[in-house]
Amino acid sequence: MDSDKTFHRSARIALVGSLQNCLTLVFLTALLVVGPWVAPSSASECDTCIPCHGNLEDIHGDFNHSAAPGSGPVLIFDDTDHDDAGWVGSKPYFDITVDCDICHHTDLPAVHGNDCATCHPTPYDTLGIWGKGCQQGGCHPFYHQDSTVAHLDFEDPYHGGDCNICHNQYWSVPQTQCLNCHSAYKSGDVTPPVSTSTTQAEYVGPAKIDFSIKDNGKVGVGRIFYRLDGGTATAAGKYLFVTAPGPHELEFWSMDQSGNTESAPNNVFFNILADTTPPTTTSNAQPSYNQGAVITLTATDASTLGVKKTYYRLNDGAIQSGTRVGLPATSGTIAYTLAFWSEDWAGNIETQNSVSFTVTSGTGKIRLVWGNSDETESLCSDDPEASAAWTIKRGSWSGPVVASGSGGCPNWDGVDDITVLVGSIPYFVTIDWWDSYYGYDDQTVFSNVNVATPGQVLRLSY
Repeated sequence: MDSDKTFHRSARIALVGSLQNCLTLVFLTALLVVGPWVAPSSASECDTCIPCHGNLEDIHGDFNHSAAPGSGPVLIFDDTDHDDAGWVGSKPYFDITVDCDICHHTDLPAVHGNDCATCHPTPYDTLGIWGKGCQQGGCHPFYHQDSTVAHLDFEDPYHGGDCNICHNQYWSVPQTQCLNCHSAYKSGDVTPPVSTSTTQAEYVGPAKIDFSIKDNGKVGVGRIFYRLDGGTATAAGKYLFVTAPGPHELEFWSMDQSGNTESAPNNVFFNILADTTPPTTTSNAQPSYNQGAVITLTATDASTLGVKKTYYRLNDGAIQSGTRVGLPATSGTIAYTLAFWSEDWAGNIETQNSVSFTVTSGTGKIRLVWGNSDETESLCSDDPEASAAWTIKRGSWSGPVVASGSGGCPNWDGVDDITVLVGSIPYFVTIDWWDSYYGYDDQTVFSNVNVATPGQVLRLSY
């Protein structure tokens, strides 16, 4: 039994090694070809793989091309996330899904030009767990991550948007509506696509050039290829990033799902000026805050692409990135030092800036006392009908009400504690009271009542 296991394990390893070598040769050959699929020549060890596994088209050709692992529609907008104009009738109102194969060819090699390694680092590592759809984390980390931007022009029906582009009369989104803007694969299509770029004449610092494809007059599905400064023809993504200073010549063209290629490349020329100046970052930090804080960092850069990223660090803690620094409302007074700086796309890094401030958070108490009731017996024995009603506002008599209440005999000790947030803005306290012993009512007002320290108890006698 042990010898049988050893034999089968060795045979399995040999087969995997042979298959991996074979597919690696196939992928390397495919990546060297720009244009429609050209069948590569097979090395001798591949002959043992093809009878069982088939060639590349046989392995992938029948798989449905949908952008969900496995198959099925992709949810672009959750229910009610898209627009509120149609919130009538039965739910769901506006959950929008798209079956990707409405536009894409179902033959994956034709869609991706056989550059399978783009999504699958090695066949051996990924094909075994592949769900026959777009590989999340490969080409598509987030499905339709640009959809909200791409559709902004059509979302608002009150500002020139046309709802009929996407929706039918029932406010649903049939897949055929997508073809109002997007080009679908058509058998027998012989019309080449048209590609464009966002190239400008001159850049300060690196250049980011975006590409787009029109196919049969609509948004196309295809692949962009480019040649920079007479170099090797290369398959591009949605954009090209060029960093070298100096003049450049860019040729680019596209190929659609049917293999139609633009007959002549597009030629553009641009110049990159060296960028050696780092960004400048400022903050709106104040010397002190109450109940937490939010600090905004603003970075500017003179280059064409501007600031790449802003970094910050609190009290020598971990370095983080972003332009919004939020601090929690931790009880007490805490001192902070915020260091911050930015980097641009040319790699210029700003010298660190720093600012120091305090954040005071927590609560205190305003204690309202009838006379000296907190030191003597209950006032109700001498004044059985005494009562009081109070209102506490922030800032002034016209400020927002933060607390209100009342008390009265016979079950009242004349002392009322009201919990309030500490802060730099004072409180305005109004007390209306009735003294049955002397038979009159009156009002007592306390302005500029400052509760500035967590745990503070401020006594107000009336």
